[in-house]
Amino acid sequence: MELLLSISAMRRASAKSITAVIPFYGYARQDRMHKGREPIAAAVSNDIARMLEVMGVDHVVTVDLHSAQIEGFFKPEIPVDNLQAFPVGAVYFSEQSLGDPIVVAPHSSAVNRAALFRDILSKTIDEFVPLAFVIRKHQITKNQPGELVGDVAGKDCIVVDNLVDTGSTLVKTAKVLKSNGAKTVSAFCVHSRYSSQVSRRSGSLFPPGLGAWQPALATLLLKRCLDLLVTTNTIPVNLEAREASPKIVTLSVAPFIAEVISCIHTKSSIIQVSKTT
Repeated sequence: MELLLSISAMRRASAKSITAVIPFYGYARQDRMHKGREPIAAAVSNDIARMLEVMGVDHVVTVDLHSAQIEGFFKPEIPVDNLQAFPVGAVYFSEQSLGDPIVVAPHSSAVNRAALFRDILSKTIDEFVPLAFVIRKHQITKNQPGELVGDVAGKDCIVVDNLVDTGSTLVKTAKVLKSNGAKTVSAFCVHSRYSSQVSRRSGSLFPPGLGAWQPALATLLLKRCLDLLVTTNTIPVNLEAREASPKIVTLSVAPFIAEVISCIHTKSSIIQVSKTT
C-alpha cells in the first residue's frame, strides 16, 4: 500500500516517469489448486499489476519472479525487467573451495533455474559443472523424500531454488543428497522468506534467545542437513538470523540493482549488466 500511495503522490506531482523497483514480487507461489477449495494466490499478482498500472507506474524492475508469466500481467506499454541474481550467487560460490561441484534442482519446476545457474557457474569458474535433480513424489505420499537423478557421490552439491520459506523442501533434498554420498550440501535461494508458521514444529531446535524467528533456519542448520545456506537481501533478513550461524550468508543485490537503475536513467541497455553482475 505504501508503494501504491507513493506512486500516486509522484504522479500527482507531475513526475516525468515512475519506475517501481520491487526486489521480491509476492503472491506468486501457488498458481494452481492442488486440492479442492484451495485459493490460487498467484491470481493476486494480476491484481497487483492492475493496481500499479492504475496508480501510474511506467516501468517495473524485479528480481527472479517465481513465475515468468507474471510479466504478461502488465500492459505492453509498461515494461517489466525480471533480473536474475544468479550471477551474484555464482561469483560467491566460485570463490569457495569447491573440489567437485554439482548443481542440484530440488524439484522439477526448479530444473530450468538450476540449469541457468549451472551455466553461469561453469562460465565463472571456466569448468563444466554437472546437473542433477530430485523427483519429488509428494503427490503420492508426503513421506517419500524423492528420487535422485544424477551422481552426487563425493561431490559438493549446490541446491538452487527461487525461495526458501519453511525449509521443508531443502531439508528433504539435503537428506536425499547426503544419503547418496554427497560430500557437502549448500543451497542458494534468491529469496529468503522464512515462515513463522512452522515455529510449533521446530520446538527445541531454536538457539537460546532467538525466540520464534525464522524457524526454517533452525530446521535446516541445526538438524545439520545443510552445510551452507546462501540467500540475497531481496527480502530483509533478520540481523539475529544472520549472526546466529556462520552457515548463513546473505549476498547483497544492491550494487546490481543500482547499475540497472543507472541504465534506465541513462536509457542504456541492461542486458550486459544482467550478464556480468
